[in-house]
Amino acid sequence: MKKRLIALAVAAASGAAMAQSTVTVYGRLDGAVGTIKKLGGSSDNKMFSGGDVGLTTPRLGFRGTEDLGGGLKANFKLEQRINIDTGETQAPSFKGETTVGLSGGFGSVRVGRMLTVYDDVRGLSNSRSLWDSNTFTPNSAVFKTSSSTKTKNADYASRANSQIRYDLPEMGGVYGGLTYAFEQTAGAKDTITGLNLGYKTGGLNAALGYQNEKTKNKYTILAASYDFGAFAISGGYNTRKGAVAADGKDTEYGIGFEVPLGAVSLSLGFASGETKNVAKASKSSGFGIGARYALSKRTSLYGGYSAVQEKTQGVKSADTKVFALGLRHDF
Repeated sequence: MKKRLIALAVAAASGAAMAQSTVTVYGRLDGAVGTIKKLGGSSDNKMFSGGDVGLTTPRLGFRGTEDLGGGLKANFKLEQRINIDTGETQAPSFKGETTVGLSGGFGSVRVGRMLTVYDDVRGLSNSRSLWDSNTFTPNSAVFKTSSSTKTKNADYASRANSQIRYDLPEMGGVYGGLTYAFEQTAGAKDTITGLNLGYKTGGLNAALGYQNEKTKNKYTILAASYDFGAFAISGGYNTRKGAVAADGKDTEYGIGFEVPLGAVSLSLGFASGETKNVAKASKSSGFGIGARYALSKRTSLYGGYSAVQEKTQGVKSADTKVFALGLRHDF
């Protein structure tokens, strides 16, 4: 009898421990077909893989939480990126995120590879939730053009390796976070620091973000969105300052609209950017328009068109037009 009671007690304790831990497998598949045309070239008909042109990048992930008691939790997340056109995984392994951390009344602390706090604010300035794509989100496309083509500096680091990230606990709508990433390249002293501070209430979400990529660039962004119910508007003003004077400065602004019409969501965005550089001053502008039809809560059909143009010293130096139709499924 005693052995039976002990066995039942062990089983009950084991069940309680298991109930305190959760592991979730999730993913997203996104593929599109369409046409891309660049300055001086012919149209290229191809299949795009998610984040290249579609809504979001295909992924496979694992996340879990363990309740440690007293309001303290241990958390982890592993997320891999996938090219749906070839079935290959993107390098490095678990490129999306690889983190472990603790959360509680103090907020949350995570270590590993993940998005920076600056990127959270950058995403807020995009055309709401419809697009998460460097091609169809106008301000991402414009700023990427200005920072890479004009000044030869790559666009901001949305993710960082060897990162420590702290996020504040919820405080009456106020939120914020800090990022510190150790050297991204051995011996390069290219550490990354960043912070954001925002306020969210009702349909309003506004935030300020800053990121310093040592030896490269410093970025500052002010962004906000407001959901009126019948439509939503978002926008941001972003600047980049090079580590040395020869790297120049970029300024960029963008605005986006999203209109929900039942199962259909319409999106429109515009952005403009300018680089002041000793070697060559340039301007770029672009717009994007898209529509998404929800077949269910997890499956959507979508289509979109974007055009981004750049002029260097008054002469057109880049002109990219993209049209695509795609399908996304979450699980």
